[in-house]
Amino acid sequence: MNEQQKKLSTRAFSLSTVMAGLEGTIVATALPSMMADLHGIQLMSWVVTIFMLTQAVTSPIWNKLSERFGFKEMFITGTSLFIIGSLFEGMSVNMPMLIVARAFMGIGAGAMQQLPYVIFGHLFAAKDRRRAIGKLVASYSLAAIAGPLVGGLIVSLLDWRWVFFINIPIGLYMISQIARHFKIDLHLAKQAIDYLGAFLLSLMVIGIMLAFQMMGNLVINWKVISFLLIGAFLLLIAFVFAESRAQAPIIPLLLFKNPSLMAKNALTFLTFGFFAFYTNYLPTWGQGVVGVTALIGGLILIPGSLLLMLGARSAGWLTEKLGEKMAVSFAVGLMAAGALGLILLPETASILWLFILGGIMGLSAGLVNPGMTVAVQESVEIEHLGAATALNTLIRTLGATIILSAMSVALNQTFVAAIATDKRLTLNFINKIADSNALKSIPSNLIVPLRQVLFDGLHKLAWISFILLLLTLVINIIDPWKKAQR
Repeated sequence: MNEQQKKLSTRAFSLSTVMAGLEGTIVATALPSMMADLHGIQLMSWVVTIFMLTQAVTSPIWNKLSERFGFKEMFITGTSLFIIGSLFEGMSVNMPMLIVARAFMGIGAGAMQQLPYVIFGHLFAAKDRRRAIGKLVASYSLAAIAGPLVGGLIVSLLDWRWVFFINIPIGLYMISQIARHFKIDLHLAKQAIDYLGAFLLSLMVIGIMLAFQMMGNLVINWKVISFLLIGAFLLLIAFVFAESRAQAPIIPLLLFKNPSLMAKNALTFLTFGFFAFYTNYLPTWGQGVVGVTALIGGLILIPGSLLLMLGARSAGWLTEKLGEKMAVSFAVGLMAAGALGLILLPETASILWLFILGGIMGLSAGLVNPGMTVAVQESVEIEHLGAATALNTLIRTLGATIILSAMSVALNQTFVAAIATDKRLTLNFINKIADSNALKSIPSNLIVPLRQVLFDGLHKLAWISFILLLLTLVINIIDPWKKAQR
């Protein structure tokens, strides 16, 4: 590959992460139109959940298939599935068809999100890799945050089906660029695929994610959750047994004996959980506590998005100046400062402070994520680079899901306690307080106490975030930051 081919391939791989990140959130503003057209509001949550589940569980599987059959071939296969899913989702005539098509999109997105990180791990030296992966992280994160805005524009100007149809020409263009310009053969293994391990891992992750998502419901069905968690634990035992005997395990168990790798996975789990917290709850803080419109609430994330891109592009420079370990400590410390800012923020604070704190959080996320991905890859031998990257990608999703679900439990407890204390308050009123358009249906004498309840709940989540980030700093200090011999 010459430099021009490498540049064009890198751009195409970056575009794939944009599409995967965008698709995870773009349906948020399209859902009401989709439900009205397909009459399936009772299945609405599955439109989001099935994509996230299939994307998460297939990431390690795509890596193993790529090692066996070729990264270029599997990337094109995954993108093709994404395109086919987009086509049928846009053509859906009922909810079951929509959900099945969305599952195919998630499977394809697993390849589109995961494989570029592994390919860049083989394609670039460490210094250039930080820059390249920084662009991937920035592209994915910015797309995920911009998804609702893009979805709203498409639905307003065209139709909800174009949220999915628009993926088809972009995906075909991306496939053509990779087919023409990516010339490196990355076949790394010829062993049989660990189908049993892939099957057990998939079921286990699905059980864990569903259980923790259900914990975020106001009414928690502990019987179902217990069943899912016990089943996941039994699947874990079976998975370990199967992997210890597999010729080419989908996730080699020796990775779990690498203390530096496991420390970085813990860092990833916690920092992505914090990222999920601030992107999901900061707009709610603005709308429900400060009282701004939905448009202004959405704009709260814009400074974070822009500074996230700046942070991702500056991560390599910061690492050169401070060293890897200190650079991560600085970035996590900046995250903790953002969380502390939310803790210290009074209920009457100006919306400007949320814009500032959102910018700080976005900048810190951009600084920490590229360095952590490269550090994960450098902590293992070259033959385990793909498996370690896939495991780290899976842990990102689990971190966001589990921590966000735990925060939902804490928030719901605050609401339940407030309703029990003040009989004038209801859950319906609490739901409406975060919607500026619904304020007129709330008695004027309840607006202040309702905002106080929401403020107390979000304040509690800020404390949880701050404590988790302090734990992250401790883990980074303990981490030996050892690199594998190559």
